[in-house]
Amino acid sequence: MIVELHVIQNFAPSNLNRDDSNTPKDCEFGGCRRARISSQCIKRSVRQHPVFEKTVRDAGGDTGIRTKRLKKRLNEMFVQKYGKPAEEAEKASAVVIDLLGLKLSDQEKTEYLLYLGENEVAEIAAIAAADWETLRAIDLDKEKSKKTKEPVPAQLKKIQPALALVVSKSRKGMKSYAADIALFGRMVADNKNMNVDAACQVAHAISTHKVEMEMDYFTAVDDLLPGEESGSDMIGVVEFNSSCFYRYSLIDLNKLKENLGHNADLLFAVVRGYIESSIKAIPTGKQNSMAAQNAASYARVVVRKDGFPWSLANAFLKPVKASHDKSIEEDSIGKLEDYFNRLSKTYGSAGIACDSVINLYDPQSQSLDEMLKTVSAALSGEASS
Repeated sequence: MIVELHVIQNFAPSNLNRDDSNTPKDCEFGGCRRARISSQCIKRSVRQHPVFEKTVRDAGGDTGIRTKRLKKRLNEMFVQKYGKPAEEAEKASAVVIDLLGLKLSDQEKTEYLLYLGENEVAEIAAIAAADWETLRAIDLDKEKSKKTKEPVPAQLKKIQPALALVVSKSRKGMKSYAADIALFGRMVADNKNMNVDAACQVAHAISTHKVEMEMDYFTAVDDLLPGEESGSDMIGVVEFNSSCFYRYSLIDLNKLKENLGHNADLLFAVVRGYIESSIKAIPTGKQNSMAAQNAASYARVVVRKDGFPWSLANAFLKPVKASHDKSIEEDSIGKLEDYFNRLSKTYGSAGIACDSVINLYDPQSQSLDEMLKTVSAALSGEASS
């Protein structure tokens, strides 16, 4: 089973997701330039939205943190939670990171951004604290300088498997990963055994219409500028656009169930939290200067019994244009629904267990809360059938 989410969302002038030159991201699609919001940006907005965390935690789940500062976090837990001396905590945290098969680029940070669940970090700290005397006695630099084929000191061999199990693939079926890691996966170059296959695919959002970048030339004046002087004390340019985006993502429910340790209640909570936060979450780029807090006007959730997902991006191969009686947003919704109906006619709709829509332009449309209840009921019915 899969769950698909389609969203149409129009933004006022904004620069929600920019590249290395501070220009809004874009791409070519259907032979013309389109505005774009990267999938990475969308996923970060979703997993950091308060609705996602609350929904997951209310169901007893966990959320993740992305950081290079695992050593600092472990230090804090050793000192504050377990009452260990700061000097010993500093040494022990470095040993633990080495036992996990990770490397420190300097004294404080790992070489790569790690994606770990809060519960995973707590488990690692608990295992280390339980065998503290062994950890504190290890001189890691001395051990590494030895010419031995044994990469791990003999006295640590009993604790390394326990630490590795916390973050390894073999965790599946025993305990659940953090909800956002279960959805979006995890890749660690230094330790492939920590990798987690994602249950969720997220497309880059693209504008349904052709877009051209615009530029805001701005100046700033010193508030304490003497009256006899004139001129600006800062000059700059900010690029922006105003775009109506189509957003698409899907969740493989079987994979998500596996990643969540086959916890049905948590599965339903994660799916509900993902759908609601995906519809509500907005990227934060340049919001303080542009405030493009525009709610989605259309969302469609499709629950499928088969594995034949449909991205509707090709509904916009021919770019939408505003007409005298309809906005780009309205025309985009119309094109999306027309394309969905044509796909249904061609490929059939027998595999669709639920098709729920909210539409600001339809007075008879469901509310978001009604949509979430409809989808939850469909998932519950399919899970029990």
